[in-house]
Amino acid sequence: MNTLRRFFTVTSLVIISVLFLMTYTVLARELPLLLDVSELGEKYDNQRVAVMGWARSAMVIRGRMGSNFVSATVGEEEDEVTVFSDFPHYNLVNSRVIVQGVYHHTGRFGGLLAENFIVADAVIRDWGHASSKTPSQAPRPSNHND
Repeated sequence: MNTLRRFFTVTSLVIISVLFLMTYTVLARELPLLLDVSELGEKYDNQRVAVMGWARSAMVIRGRMGSNFVSATVGEEEDEVTVFSDFPHYNLVNSRVIVQGVYHHTGRFGGLLAENFIVADAVIRDWGHASSKTPSQAPRPSNHND
């Protein structure tokens, strides 16, 4: 009876450990890389990323098949990325946003050819900053490289 109990205990621990490792591996693969807009390039093509930046413009565009989507530009003038999303976003312009999705260096979205874009799963507006401030007026984090 004691050996049967040990067998079931060991077997249960092995099964739980394997399930935990499988779950951890799947989750680790799905987590996005947190990047700055200026870091995006060909080496991150077709990878899940999360970027933070200022939404400079946003507009609703009708796709080739008639569906509507949002096209927003995020980043500074020299380092911009276009964000495509199937869901509407309100009051994005001149707000700091976090965008999570799949980055594409070149490709198509909604029948349009595009370069340097993210197909967004989520767009989160940072409500801590007033939308009346422009990116140049907003406080910037300082670099503390002592």
